[in-house]
Amino acid sequence: MEGTFSMNGLMRRVLLAAITAVAMTGAIAAPANAGILTAPATDCGDESLSQPFAGFGDGHMYKIVPGGSFEGALTDWSLSGGAKVVTPNEPWKVGGSGHAKSLVLPAGSSAVTAPSCVGLGEPTLRFFAKKNSGLLSTLAVSVWVKTSLGLAVPVPMGVLLGNGQWHESPQMLIVANLLPLLPGDRTPVAFQFTPLLGSWQIDDVYVDPMRVR
Repeated sequence: MEGTFSMNGLMRRVLLAAITAVAMTGAIAAPANAGILTAPATDCGDESLSQPFAGFGDGHMYKIVPGGSFEGALTDWSLSGGAKVVTPNEPWKVGGSGHAKSLVLPAGSSAVTAPSCVGLGEPTLRFFAKKNSGLLSTLAVSVWVKTSLGLAVPVPMGVLLGNGQWHESPQMLIVANLLPLLPGDRTPVAFQFTPLLGSWQIDDVYVDPMRVR
């Protein structure tokens, strides 16, 4: 997944409908049909695994989304509307005791992560979030997938509610991971976080690779 995510509005809606339909019928669709819609990942790099949510009853092994701890440079991230790295960290510091930063998302802002490789074995996204303002505010989460035609389209994953305190997100299904051609194939995706009617903060963004249990 090279370059930024951009697309024609009409084509985006058409392809989104197609991808959603494929994802919803992934259990019975022929693999070749799914693969037509997906750009393959050519270099996923080394991936170290950890159990950041073990203290919350989730012993699954996860990999951090590139830059997802917000402790270093946000290479290949796209921030808009005042989204920026701030202190403090989420209180449990699951990424390391020395971690001290998170990402604030003011009303009207948005953040798109750096690309991360997923496949049939990467079913869920988890992270930490806190609502800072807005009585009815929610945090919308989407996954961007690049098609074999080079177009990027968003697939909604869900919305979070908040109570003003840090909390771990639920396991959010990555619908786009159903699209690679074969079980061993992987595709690059990016995740978008958009606060609605208020301000939010996120930290420690992880993908469950479902390789070790």
